[in-house]
Amino acid sequence: MALDDVRAHLPQHSVLISYVNYLRHPLESRDPNARSEWSYLAFVLHPGSERIRVYDLGAAKPIDDLVTSARAAADAEAHGGGMGARRNERQYREAGEVLRRKIWDPLRADAAGARLALVVADGVLNLIPFAGLPEGNGYLVEHGPVIHMLTSERDLVPAEDTAKKTGLLAIGSPQFNLASNAEPAAPLRGGTVSCDEFHTLDFHPLPGSGSEVSEIAQAWRRWNRSETASLVTGADATRGRFLSEAEHNRILHVATHAFLLDQSCGNGNPLMHSGLVFAGANSNREDSILTAQQIASLDLSGVDWAVLSACNTGNGELHDGEGVLGLERAFRVAGARSVIMTLWPVDDKITHQFMHNLYAERLGRHASTSDAVWNASRSLLLERRAAGKSTHPWYWAGFVGSGAWE
Repeated sequence: MALDDVRAHLPQHSVLISYVNYLRHPLESRDPNARSEWSYLAFVLHPGSERIRVYDLGAAKPIDDLVTSARAAADAEAHGGGMGARRNERQYREAGEVLRRKIWDPLRADAAGARLALVVADGVLNLIPFAGLPEGNGYLVEHGPVIHMLTSERDLVPAEDTAKKTGLLAIGSPQFNLASNAEPAAPLRGGTVSCDEFHTLDFHPLPGSGSEVSEIAQAWRRWNRSETASLVTGADATRGRFLSEAEHNRILHVATHAFLLDQSCGNGNPLMHSGLVFAGANSNREDSILTAQQIASLDLSGVDWAVLSACNTGNGELHDGEGVLGLERAFRVAGARSVIMTLWPVDDKITHQFMHNLYAERLGRHASTSDAVWNASRSLLLERRAAGKSTHPWYWAGFVGSGAWE
């Protein structure tokens, strides 16, 4: 891929921003204690321009620490049961405000006038939603430009022509215990666990995911009558059913638990540390778990959207120069053009609301991927503010699109 290819495919009224985490070496320093340190650069490119602007954003550690602090405030809200919401949002905003000044404000003048900012993140910047960075009394999602994440600059260059697929596969609310489904409902759709915990973990029902996929299938049939919709729930929502249908549909929507194992598993393959959970998982792990490694081996070319409606589906292991190796990367390797994922634990009911907004934008208003995700997040934020509810980004900013922006 040549730079000219990237430049030629940048849409009008857009800007490409590429962050790079690199090891800065001191040159001809007279300080005997001078050491190399990880730092961030940002490269900015406009369509039709021969010029690339370079911004030195400074040492990586202060930036990484701010991301960690903001994510900790999101995690506190996720598990706080509504207690301490104001404190959690204040802590998020304090870290997010400084982070925005370090990674976004230096580029503002260069991005002025753009309606779409296409961002390639690096390092832990992959783990923070740019839409949720504080701006004034609100957040960036309430201002321009629309920000869309790219896995790499290569996402701008169209892939080779593939056979066009049709149809929607909406699979959700799996019956994890096939003998009985009487377990209490789980408010969150997964999380990070150790390898030992994973083997004994019971997965609880997600009733919101059932109504979520049902509504999406209904919306698809109402707005897209020329293509079929396959709705799969309960005991039918098996790994085998997903594998048999995924390669034949244009849109994949999976609403279930996801898992992200810590590195205690130690098998050395990061794509074995994350995956999706299907029906029967409480009695037969082997036949009900689909790892990122297995997903990467599928042929998903011709899939426009893979919507991963579960916790932490945008997370994984960070590798220098390779980004995050997890579910998102697996679906992209398999051929999906765009992945809509989550950057932290998500609530069952709130996810349902976001997905309603997302498909209303995509199917009802024919919005691009970038606009659909951005507008769905903004709508959720505005709905919560109008209702007097907490506007902590945990509730609305964790849903991120990655890959093709159209």
